[in-house]
Amino acid sequence: MITAGSPWSWVLGYLILRVTGAQASGGGSHIINGEDCIPHSQPWQAALFTEDQFFCGGVLVHPQWVLSAAHCFQKSYTIGLGLHSLEASQEPGSLMMEASFSIQHPEYNKPFIANDLMLIKLKASVAGSDAIQNISIASQCPTAGDSCLVSGWGQLMNGRLPQVLQCVNISVVPEDVCSEFYAPVFHHSMFCAGGGPDRKDSCHGDSGGPLVCNGALQGLVSFGQVQCGQPHVPGVYTNLCKFTDWIQKTIRDS
Repeated sequence: MITAGSPWSWVLGYLILRVTGAQASGGGSHIINGEDCIPHSQPWQAALFTEDQFFCGGVLVHPQWVLSAAHCFQKSYTIGLGLHSLEASQEPGSLMMEASFSIQHPEYNKPFIANDLMLIKLKASVAGSDAIQNISIASQCPTAGDSCLVSGWGQLMNGRLPQVLQCVNISVVPEDVCSEFYAPVFHHSMFCAGGGPDRKDSCHGDSGGPLVCNGALQGLVSFGQVQCGQPHVPGVYTNLCKFTDWIQKTIRDS
């Protein structure tokens, strides 16, 4: 996987936004302790490229709109849809779409690293297929213990790059545990998942990718500890149930 040239973003010296950076020491993105996804089992998964370099994940939530993390913002994007491998330039059923514009949430970074989401409008709508489908956003907020699936491309724990999209199942963490662990940056726009003894986790470069719970899009990969996959250390996800009105209004008015 090729990574973008933006630097790592550090949070209080201990936390890191989960976006790639070619200039970072040991750069690369990874799903920790996951496995190859069943091909096209996550047909809403998007890959964000700038100048032909992959740098973040995204999620197709409407035939013409992709949701991603606000900290993945760039001046321009090419969006890969229907991909299983980033190496396959002519993968059957895949599309490479140009974006018209993107809109970060107006309260992003207010307070620090909160409200971490943005919408990207494609230049044309995409037709649904076996490889490409949009996903509905969860209408209810996550419940502790919910089993969820997070997906993304990138470097594995053993340092190798995967050939295809990686998937891993993790569980939602109680809000009081999350808020205590990530104080003082925790905000109601966030929730935590993962951190079990199995060390399953999302990591750098998975930013903006989907966390799917009970068949609906519950969160977006946002940030976590610099060292991913630590036992008893969960990752942080954008709590999309808080933003359904803004997402619907932005799509409708734009």
